[in-house]
Amino acid sequence: MTKPASKNQIKEWKKLQLSKYRKKTGLFLAEGLRCVEQILQNGLVNVTAVLTDGTDTVRQIRVDMVPVFELPVDEFTSISDTETPQGVIAVCKMLEEPSLTDLFETDGVIVALDAIQDPGNLGTIIRSAAWFGVKAIIAGTGCVDPYHPKVVRSSAGATGAVSLIKGDLNELFSQFEYTGWHIYLMDGADDAIELKLIEPFRKSVLTIGNEANGISRSLFTENRIKVRISGKPRAIESLNASIACGIALNHFSVKL
Repeated sequence: MTKPASKNQIKEWKKLQLSKYRKKTGLFLAEGLRCVEQILQNGLVNVTAVLTDGTDTVRQIRVDMVPVFELPVDEFTSISDTETPQGVIAVCKMLEEPSLTDLFETDGVIVALDAIQDPGNLGTIIRSAAWFGVKAIIAGTGCVDPYHPKVVRSSAGATGAVSLIKGDLNELFSQFEYTGWHIYLMDGADDAIELKLIEPFRKSVLTIGNEANGISRSLFTENRIKVRISGKPRAIESLNASIACGIALNHFSVKL
């Protein structure tokens, strides 16, 4: 059963397009049939409401114990972030950031992102990280908001499957290294070690740099390991950030 949304509710949901209101309310929007369906199925994120434009799309997914609100088409479109809305949006609660102390004491792979700005790249990285069992993702300074509607949509329902931390990588790396973690920097330099030759440590932080500029020079230190993915570049300069991350994660997951 659906219920009509009030003008005040619609007003508040519209605000979630803006980062400052997402931070203020702790809520974000997940849009699209596949995205909403997976978020409802995996149960990792608390869904507070499902919005529909009155089409049959919402009937294709199982909505249990979550209120469903029907909006006029024009109001639904004003909340939607897509040119051709699929007719379903979930209003979700952000997850709390994990304790750094708990992360310091665990083993595995953490993905650190240095100023990843393309929402599609970040969404794909989140989904790849979930697939390969990454312990956490660190969104460094300059990264697009992980809860931006385009990021959430690009993750195709993987939002919430991997813990997220925001912070300054220079500060956080020092803390991780102090507790036994090793920092790997994806870099195309000639003196970088080929990925296939890497034998990752039990505590590994894999760092992916900005799409245009790579990893900030301030993050390069003698004790951090530069890694490159060998290929046969002819017409292209480098790999897409999310593709490079997926290739590297596959190697690390096999080796660990």
